[in-house]
Amino acid sequence: MQDDDFSIFWRNDEHAQRLFYDLLARTERDAYDDDFLMQLAAYRKAGGDAAHADIFAAQYLLAHGEAENAAVCGERAYHRRQLAPITWQTLAAAYKAQGRYVDALIMQGYLSSCFNVPIDLNLPREVLTQDVLDRLSVAMGKPSYAPIALFRMTYDKNRGLSSSATAFVGEFLPVSPMYPPYYVGVYTEQELHGGKAWMIAATRNLDGFAEHISGDFLFDLVRGSRAHGSAHIDLSPQQEVVLPLLGIGESTQEIRIRDDHADGTALLSTATPNFFRLSETTDFSSPHDFIVGTPIAIGHAPHRRRLVLNLLVDALPWEIMGTDFAAHMPYTARFFAKGLTFRQQFSTAEFTYPSLAAIETGMYAQHSGVFNDRIVMTLPAEFITLSERMRSLGYATTNLRGDGNGVYNGVTRGYDRLIVTPYRLPAHEGAEQVIRYLEGLHDVDHFIFLHATNLHPWPNKNFSIPSAAQAQLSLADRIDASAEGKPSPYLSPSALNQAGFWQSVRSVDRALAVLFTYLEEHYTPDEYLVNLYSDHGVSIFDEDPHIVSAALTHTAWMMRGAGVPEGITADEMTSTVDIYPTLAHLLGFPVDANVDGVLPRIFGGPGREIACSNSLFPTKPYFLAARSATRTLFLETEDPVAMDGTVDLARAKVAVYPREHEREKGYEIDDPSLRAFFYPRVRDFLKGITSNGEVFPPPKEV
Repeated sequence: MQDDDFSIFWRNDEHAQRLFYDLLARTERDAYDDDFLMQLAAYRKAGGDAAHADIFAAQYLLAHGEAENAAVCGERAYHRRQLAPITWQTLAAAYKAQGRYVDALIMQGYLSSCFNVPIDLNLPREVLTQDVLDRLSVAMGKPSYAPIALFRMTYDKNRGLSSSATAFVGEFLPVSPMYPPYYVGVYTEQELHGGKAWMIAATRNLDGFAEHISGDFLFDLVRGSRAHGSAHIDLSPQQEVVLPLLGIGESTQEIRIRDDHADGTALLSTATPNFFRLSETTDFSSPHDFIVGTPIAIGHAPHRRRLVLNLLVDALPWEIMGTDFAAHMPYTARFFAKGLTFRQQFSTAEFTYPSLAAIETGMYAQHSGVFNDRIVMTLPAEFITLSERMRSLGYATTNLRGDGNGVYNGVTRGYDRLIVTPYRLPAHEGAEQVIRYLEGLHDVDHFIFLHATNLHPWPNKNFSIPSAAQAQLSLADRIDASAEGKPSPYLSPSALNQAGFWQSVRSVDRALAVLFTYLEEHYTPDEYLVNLYSDHGVSIFDEDPHIVSAALTHTAWMMRGAGVPEGITADEMTSTVDIYPTLAHLLGFPVDANVDGVLPRIFGGPGREIACSNSLFPTKPYFLAARSATRTLFLETEDPVAMDGTVDLARAKVAVYPREHEREKGYEIDDPSLRAFFYPRVRDFLKGITSNGEVFPPPKEV
C-alpha cells in the first residue's frame, strides 16, 4: 500500500513479494506439497498478482498429473497476460501432457521466436498439417505488417522444421478469430490482368523478398469464402448489393453469371477483387474455384451517416504544427475551421503499433495487451474494436490504406476489406482511392479508414526522403545525417530530416485538399463525419530528445461533420483513447467498461484531468509523461520493461515540471499539493504495469 502523505511515489508490497519468491524457490526444488498450497493461498490473500498465482497453481497441478486443470489455470493467466513467457512455458507443458499438440506447438513457437528454445517435435507427424504450420508461422513472426510472414514454416521428415521470409498470398490468412477469414489478394486499379499476381508469385520465395519487394507492395485482404465452382447469392425483393469476387486461376478466369434478367460471362482478374452490382438472386459458376467476398449492402439507414471517414495522418506533431497550423497546412486548416480542433491531444505511445491499438480499442496498452511489436498476441474477443462497432451498425467497413499493424492481433478485425502495405502510404494515392471508392459505391453507408505515412521520418540509412527535398538542400545539408540508422523515435534534428518532413507536409495538405473538396461538393455537413488524428509525433525537431517528449506525443485531432461543434478550438486535455468514446457518442454505439477513453467535456462528457503518454517497450526502461493543463509528471525506471509489459516501479525517478520546461534541470517542482494531485492518478494508470519486483526466470527448454 502506498503512503497516504505522498512522500514516496511507489512502494512494492514486500509481503506479497516475499511469498512470491518463496513459491518460486519451491518450484525450483519441485516442492509441490501441502506447504506449497498454503503459501499459494497466502499469496492470493495478500493480493498477489492473479496471473502469477494461476501459474503457480498450474505448476502444482502439472506436478500432480492434473494437466487438464493445469491448462485451465494457465489459460486464465494467459488471458490476463498473454505475453508472459512463463505462461507459454506452462501452457506448452500442460497442452502436451493432454495430447493437445497443436496448442502446445503454438506456445513453443513463441518461446522459440523470443528465446531460441528448440521446438519439441516429439509429436505425431500427422499433426503438422499446412494449416498448423501456417499458425506456427504467425506465432513465430512479428505482429506488424500483415500479410508478411517472416518465418513461414515448412516441414520435411529429413530436415525437420525450416522457415523463410515471405508472405501469405493467394490463400486465407491463418488468423483467429476471423470469420469469415481474410483471403489475401493483390490490389490493382486499371492495370494488366494478373500482372501483380504474377509479380508476387514470382518473388515471394526469393531471398530478400521481405526487404525489397513486400515493403511497398499493396496487398488486398478481403473477408470471404471459397466457392467450389459455383455460388448462389440469394437476395430478397428490394435488396441490392455489390459483390466482390476474386479469381484464383491464371491471369483471368471466366465466370458465368445468371439472374432473371441476365445470362452471360465476365472475366475475373486473378487474386484481385472484381465488383458486381446485384439487385436480384444471382448464380455464379466457373470451371475453377473462386473467392466470394462479403457483400456490400446498398442503401442508407437513418441511424447512420452516409460517410464516416477516419484519417490517420501518421506522425503529425501538434507541438510543431500547432504553432501556426493554418500556415503549415492551409487546406486542411480551412476544412476543419468549420469543425473542432483539440489543441491538447496526446498519444498514449511513441510509435504506431501500440498507438493504433489504443485508437481502435479505446484501451491503454497495459489493458489491451497490445504493446510488444515482437510477439503476435490476439486481442480478446470481448474487447470490441471500433471497426466491429461500426460493422454492427450496418456500415460497410473498409480500410482503404493501412500498414497491416492491426491484422494479426485482431485490432482491425472489424474491416471487411483491408488494403495494406508496410511502408509506402502516400496521401495523394489514398485520397484518390477514397474518391473512386465513394463514386463507385455512392449509395452505401461507409466507414472508411485511411492511413497516410508521408510525414513519418524513417532511418535515412534505409529510406530515401522526398526527391524535391533532396534537390532543394545545400550539399552540406544534403549529406547531414544521410547514414543515420536510428529507429524513427530517436532520429536527430538534422536539416535532411526536417526538409523531408516539411516537403511531406505540403504534399499531404494538397492531397487532403482534393479529398475535402470532393466531400464538400458531394455531401452536406450532416451526412458525414470526418475525423483526422495522429498516432504520435516526431523527434526531428527536438534538441533534447526524449521518448515521451511533447514533440513525440503531442499530436493532432480534428473533427468536422454531424454533431461536431463548428469553429471551435478546445484546450481541454484529451488522449488518443478518447477517440473511441467520442465516436460512440456521435454515432450511437455502446462503450464497454474495459474502454479507458473518456468523452471530452465539449461533448458533455467528464473529460480528463491528465493525459498519459508512455513507452512500454520491452528491454528498455519504462518512461511516462502524465500531463495536466499546466504541469507534467515524468517517470523513468532503472529496470527494463519485461516481455510481458511489467516493470519494477520501486526505484523509479519521478519529478514534476511546468509544461513549458519539461525535464529541464532546475525546474523540478517539489510541491505537496502537486504530489497529492498527480500521484493517485498516475498510480491508477500504472495498475497492470507494476511487477511488484516479482520476476520469473527466463524459460527453459520444454
